[in-house]
Amino acid sequence: MANAFQLYVTFSGESSKGQPGGANVPVKHVRAYDQAGTAHGRVTPDYDELRGMATDPNGRFYLAVAPKSGSGIDVFSATIGTDGYSRALLGTAVTPQTSTALSHPYELAFNGAVLFASNQGTNVVAGYVPAVAGFPASPLDVASYLSTTFPTGGTFYPGTYVASAHPVPVGNETPPPVPVAQGGLTMTGFNPPAATKHSVRGILFVDGTLYVADEGGARVALYDAGTGAFSGSLTATSDGKYTFATPVGLALDPTTGHVYIGDPGNDAIFSYHPSSKKLDVVVDKKSGGSAVEKVSGLAVDSDGTLYFASRKAQAISTYANGKVTTFVSGLTDTPECLLLVAV
Repeated sequence: MANAFQLYVTFSGESSKGQPGGANVPVKHVRAYDQAGTAHGRVTPDYDELRGMATDPNGRFYLAVAPKSGSGIDVFSATIGTDGYSRALLGTAVTPQTSTALSHPYELAFNGAVLFASNQGTNVVAGYVPAVAGFPASPLDVASYLSTTFPTGGTFYPGTYVASAHPVPVGNETPPPVPVAQGGLTMTGFNPPAATKHSVRGILFVDGTLYVADEGGARVALYDAGTGAFSGSLTATSDGKYTFATPVGLALDPTTGHVYIGDPGNDAIFSYHPSSKKLDVVVDKKSGGSAVEKVSGLAVDSDGTLYFASRKAQAISTYANGKVTTFVSGLTDTPECLLLVAV
């Protein structure tokens, strides 16, 4: 049986994003569910546009606050309140004033004690070193791979670990473009009249490798966790039956070491086997039905059960032993990111 945990969920928080013909009732806080799928309440106060979550080695909880007009990364206590779910706000770790890379953050991840954030607005992954208290956090030096390979032609935002192929000027900083073939992330649709926008999404550290969901590039790009050097991409299943469309969610199976990849463009979830280098489909619309339509956040428990959210179904499901099971349904808002937290 899996170790005791709560499932944390963030939502779009926007009434305009819901099922066709309907309207969301925005959920603007992190919500906690127990192992039975019962909602336990608000982990955090209300914010606008919450996205990725992570815990540091001390158990403190970090949260991506995503509005372009007020982006930030806030940090909360390691201990849970007497109500069984809430956490106390400790402070703000990163703001656009302390990090020009931070704009519309999507996902957070720790590599040891260093915090990383993917940013849709600037289309980069940036790293930060939190103070002893957990906040504030100072940007890392630019990844050594970038500073040595691209020494001229612009200025990377402080803390940049994975750069963009389509740089976004911020103030007086205009980073040099990094070609996609050398690891630069793709950004599409941000110029009108394009209706669909694509930029960096999920990030995950596994055994010395940083996995980055390059949604616009239809790939998961791989980087050396120590230097930021680009080492290749995942683009299609080993049998050639599927090619990534818009990869977004990433999660590690602690029981096998496999990396799960959610792709809403394919309405499917994939598994990458780092040892064998095989990429396989795990569940798609044919096998999982509406549960995997517009799949978003992913998480895996200590028994290897996969939890995944659907923006279309507005539900969270599980996958184990070849079977998809509903965990939570009838959500009033569109679920975005998931995080399993030990309790």
